[in-house]
Amino acid sequence: MPGSLSDGYHVPQRGAPPGRRKSAGAAERGIDMSEPLLATLDTIRRRSGILAPGPIVRETSADGSEVRIVYSACPESTLPDVIGREISLARERGAQFEWKLYGHDRPARLDAALLEAGLIAGGRETVLALDLRRLPEAVRAGMEAASPAVRASVAQLADYARISRECGRSGVDAECSRLAAAMADKPDRLQVHIVYVDGSPVSAGRLLVDRSCAAAELAGGRTAPAHRRRGHFTTTVLSRIAAAIEAGAETLWVDALPTSAPILTKLGFIPVTWTQPYAVDSAAGLE
Repeated sequence: MPGSLSDGYHVPQRGAPPGRRKSAGAAERGIDMSEPLLATLDTIRRRSGILAPGPIVRETSADGSEVRIVYSACPESTLPDVIGREISLARERGAQFEWKLYGHDRPARLDAALLEAGLIAGGRETVLALDLRRLPEAVRAGMEAASPAVRASVAQLADYARISRECGRSGVDAECSRLAAAMADKPDRLQVHIVYVDGSPVSAGRLLVDRSCAAAELAGGRTAPAHRRRGHFTTTVLSRIAAAIEAGAETLWVDALPTSAPILTKLGFIPVTWTQPYAVDSAAGLE
């Protein structure tokens, strides 16, 4: 999902016939890639940032430190120029740059063009979706039974940072600064939910709401190592499902890692496609 809503996997067959990509491997891995869900996903992507020539949709973080391309529909002949332009614009702003590729994106050689431009491919994640209008009964029961997570204030982002550090994450201070700026800029759009045990923060995750699309996204889920396998991550998910429904969302999305995908599918999320980031090599940069 786009980062403004943002926080593995099947490799599609390149050179597939025009239209939506779907290989035999997609079916085997349970990737749905159904037209209605893909259409909803693409609507969210197109609305998540600023439309620029290409066409592409450019998303910029609240503090301007990150630029991400979340949607593109460029002819193959213009790809090198468009990609180069966007990298240069991000460099001029001193911003980190990322291009999010999705499994159904066209043209088929978009991934090759991103690599040829010098970008580095990150790990693939499965895009999962949950229909909030038709929740499984087990999820409803879980929401009623679970101890609630706390919707954090800006001041409580320090607890989110504490969990992040215990998980060994880097760039924690910068992440929390971006979150604080986003929460101050659009408080109804971004929420952080934290689970506490005996007063200590142990698990957390973000919820990003897009009321214009009646959609929301889970991102940034993490649990301190000493408190894993105790259901705390599930508690944060249930808390955010409830908050998404309260905010009027009809679908809930998440880019899931292999560690969280099994938990989420047990809660009724279904695989839709995959996504993969392509970013500038932070060590070498691009000249």
